[in-house]
Amino acid sequence: MKVILAALASAALASATMAAEPASKPGTETAKKPEAKKDPNRMVCKKTPVLGSRFPSKVCRTQVDWEKQAEIDKQNLEDAQRAGLTTCATNPCT
Repeated sequence: MKVILAALASAALASATMAAEPASKPGTETAKKPEAKKDPNRMVCKKTPVLGSRFPSKVCRTQVDWEKQAEIDKQNLEDAQRAGLTTCATNPCT
């Protein structure tokens, strides 16, 4: 009995959620500029966490700079993970 009531409640909730979302008309979507995404010199601002603070810092850079930084971060992470795999037999421990 409880299973049936739970199933009915979830079905009612799902149908109420579907009814609450407005139906979009074809052709009314906002057209985003695809060429703006391809521009490597456009400024992109992101909120980055600050160690020791509850408030993030806003950093603005070009798209190219963000991509370069992401590549550097990825390489640093891979280097750190690779360094963690070495043992005292292959690399003398200090």
